[in-house]
Amino acid sequence: MKKLPLNYLRNIIIIGLVILSFSCSKKNDDTVTGFTSTKPGANAFVTAFISDINADTLSAYTLWLQNMQPRFMLSANRRNVAVSIKNKFIQLGLTNTVLDSFYVTNYYKDTTYNTWQFNVIATVTGSQYPDSLYIVGAHYDAILNPPGNPWLGSPGADDDGSGVASLLEMGRVIIKRGFTPKSSIKLIAFGAEELNMEGSLDYTTKAMLGNKKIRWMLNNDMISYENHANTADWKVNLMDYANSGDLRVSAENYVSMYTDLGKIHDSTANKEGDSYNFYLKGYKAIFFISAASTPYYHQLTDVVGNCNFPYCREVTKVTCAMLVDQNR
Repeated sequence: MKKLPLNYLRNIIIIGLVILSFSCSKKNDDTVTGFTSTKPGANAFVTAFISDINADTLSAYTLWLQNMQPRFMLSANRRNVAVSIKNKFIQLGLTNTVLDSFYVTNYYKDTTYNTWQFNVIATVTGSQYPDSLYIVGAHYDAILNPPGNPWLGSPGADDDGSGVASLLEMGRVIIKRGFTPKSSIKLIAFGAEELNMEGSLDYTTKAMLGNKKIRWMLNNDMISYENHANTADWKVNLMDYANSGDLRVSAENYVSMYTDLGKIHDSTANKEGDSYNFYLKGYKAIFFISAASTPYYHQLTDVVGNCNFPYCREVTKVTCAMLVDQNR
């Protein structure tokens, strides 16, 4: 082999190093901050984003909500509870958070109550399509089954402190990451769900009258009960509606790409949550709920000690992944 001149070899080495440096530093949608996609179809930016969701933080938020009891919608402290949630969103950096009040009449235990109720709405305004809305919701009120007295205590950790905790945690991570979505994101803590789902009824009625462009709504309700010791047995139930089968299939794909949760599709109880009012107004919605049946439903024992927050984190990762991936 003919010996090459020294300067020729040097030039080849320099060119090779430049090419190597360019290829290593080049980032696309699937290579960000050292994270790589670990599952088929997963996006590294989204994977990195949802890695910040923390089970201990979800537990702390839920305990904070539990300690506000009673969170019964007819209790005298109902506005104080709503204001506290509003202030928590603002403390996390979601400064565009408001109370949206509404007046309702409820008949409960042979008595008619006329009360002001409150939804808490945190908004992250979209950079390109601010009038296009992606919503994740949960309800903050709680109740007890008879003979329990909800005026005296209604801890509501799983139902639905866990769902509100997921909203707060998604908001925290959005602010931490400095994420600006293309479309607007609304994290809504609904009031008055346990008696006739009044909060979501008021919100969707106003949205329809205002011709709001709601792309979809994800409902996180009772997402922290899972009693299987083996994580391979953990499952989430995705309940859909007549107009949202495609959204449910999309959500199932996100479950597969970003968690190890199993998934089931049993929509038997899909009328029992805030997502139902979105469906009734023609908006696409799905209802996330634990596949495991909790024995603590509407009991004084619905407390953080009976919740599974690593499981709650996995469900929260799914809704957060859908928000981020469809708005980046």
